[in-house]
Amino acid sequence: MEKTHHNICPRNCYDTCSIISTTRNGKLISVEGNPLHEYTRGKLCPKALEDVKRVYSPRRIRYPMRQRERYSGYWERISWDGALNIIAETILNLKKKYGTTLPVALDKYSGNFGLLHYATDALFTGLGPTTRAVGSPCWSAGVDAQTYDFGTFFCSDPLDMSRSKLIWLWGVNPAWTAPHQMPIIFDAMDNGTKVVCFDTYFSATAARVHRFIQVRPGTDGLLALGFAKVIVEEKLVDPELASYSLGHQEFIDYLQAKVDLRDCSAITGVPIETLRELALEYGRTHPACIWVGFGLQRYINGGQTLRSIDALGALAGHIGESGGGVQYGQFETYQYSGKVTSYFYDQPAPQDRLLNINNFAEQALECTDPPVKMLWLAGRNPLSQDGNLQLWKTLLKQLDLIMICDLFPSQSSQAADLFLPITTQYEHWDLNSSYWHYWVGVNEPAIAPVGEARSDLQIAWDISARLNQISPGSCKFPTAGDEKETLLNLLGPTNILNILGLKKPEDIFEGPLRARFPLTAWEDRKFKTPSGRFEFYSESAEKAGFPALPIYRPSLEFSAEFPLRLITPHHLTCINSQPYALDYLQDHFTVHLSPEVAKRYELKEGDKIRMGNRFGAIEGIVAIENGLPDEVVFIYQEQIKSDVSLNRLMGTPRTDMGHQTQGAPGFALNETFVNLRKIN
Repeated sequence: MEKTHHNICPRNCYDTCSIISTTRNGKLISVEGNPLHEYTRGKLCPKALEDVKRVYSPRRIRYPMRQRERYSGYWERISWDGALNIIAETILNLKKKYGTTLPVALDKYSGNFGLLHYATDALFTGLGPTTRAVGSPCWSAGVDAQTYDFGTFFCSDPLDMSRSKLIWLWGVNPAWTAPHQMPIIFDAMDNGTKVVCFDTYFSATAARVHRFIQVRPGTDGLLALGFAKVIVEEKLVDPELASYSLGHQEFIDYLQAKVDLRDCSAITGVPIETLRELALEYGRTHPACIWVGFGLQRYINGGQTLRSIDALGALAGHIGESGGGVQYGQFETYQYSGKVTSYFYDQPAPQDRLLNINNFAEQALECTDPPVKMLWLAGRNPLSQDGNLQLWKTLLKQLDLIMICDLFPSQSSQAADLFLPITTQYEHWDLNSSYWHYWVGVNEPAIAPVGEARSDLQIAWDISARLNQISPGSCKFPTAGDEKETLLNLLGPTNILNILGLKKPEDIFEGPLRARFPLTAWEDRKFKTPSGRFEFYSESAEKAGFPALPIYRPSLEFSAEFPLRLITPHHLTCINSQPYALDYLQDHFTVHLSPEVAKRYELKEGDKIRMGNRFGAIEGIVAIENGLPDEVVFIYQEQIKSDVSLNRLMGTPRTDMGHQTQGAPGFALNETFVNLRKIN
């Protein structure tokens, strides 16, 4: 007998697809897009279309496992009772030894972004003060920048882009990373909208739009300031700007005194004639929209870059106009982790020890009173994604217990003592929302958990129960419950009911629902900054130690020893270390070089090379491409069959901003420099 079920993709992705899954006799047999979802429109990306294979993959871990010795590969199946005893006894022994639960650490992020997955965070709060990873590897600098400018992190509905007459895609590749936005862009193009792609390389998106502008890495902020200067010189500044902004004259004075278009052209690599032409088109065309990608702010000047682009949009009068604006992302339907924790507890959370997720190993090693002794990894694969692996290896040696909750083996699970199998979205209740569009939906279980997999919420209940069984009162988190009931109870405290216009929690089951926000962000030009205006001049930024105005700060420069910048864009088949086309893993890294770089190193197509720096080295096969910058090496974040990861080459450079909203600066992973040589 066949049944259909409603699911929502929980991946760290713009689209957060609405899915209809079909089961036959309790087994998942197919997935398809939900046609009632206005944004995803009944279509799924290639990653979601692999979900049936993923659920039943022979690589999936289905039972609790214990590794006899770290990195040995000798795993043995154990019972859930055995696993829970190991975890509970370790926590209680550490608490007894050190007089606190601070030695217990949680490093959790984006493997699954569903509401109920924050039960893990709430469990840790129930233990008492613990060590937590805070911040984000993804978008921290940009979120801070837009918060300084607008007062909060908010964007227009992605459908608003269809109203634009000019779209600038700046450092974003939606053809691969947000495929449901591409039909909106194509429809706009069919209606006469011009689309320009700014990037460091000729992406799949650049190949599908009207024009490609190549920008030297890390200089996008200066290019935005150059455009802004032309806007001023050509008297294209919004005549109403003074009525809704703060510090616009100071910003104009800075442009006139400090920004030289010849220097701007030389540094960014954009010819001055092109720079002027683009600026004039942007200033004269209304409405005009800029969509800024996350990679753009993964430099040490990332926040300043976003502030400069925001300022360009405001100066030309595009902020608040239908079809215009500067779009980056939003928190309005997305950020509810703290509210989940507060739901379970009446009293304030304990004083946790907070470590930057991007420097977690380094900062954890500095913790000596007490030291970090137990590590819980969830939705994270730091040994594949974090920088400075040598520090991670040092940290792991001092830990009494390393446990990981995941679906598949990973580089990080190789170092673990315990592996707890978790459910996919087809096996548990949840609620999911996007950081891009404004649709929210319930995820319902379609099948029973595969093997002995358990949801994060169930695992949290089970561990709390075991802790309280051994030592009554040792954990304040609930010890049992019902997933669906918990989900419904959470909807009120997270404000989802209000923004969806629902009277009671059960109304959420009506289907995918759009939050009640306007199509156009800031359409009333009333902002949530301290002044209530768009802030070119931000006292909040100044108090945080940054320039009050959006100004140019250069990124890092290459050295004679390491003369090539490594750029690692996302690949169509992966989200970070999560591959979805499991049958098509490559044998090796493909290293993309410009003809000039290949000539400099006497390389030809197909040559094998070794690339490295002081952090490590990897090997790959050369692919020569026209149109790549001469000082850059490109390798896509595409998982290969071996366990070698690109992060072997990465340190831990940090972005300028991120602390204001995310608790810590972001990961400036584009500030990685390497050398290379041919090997036989």
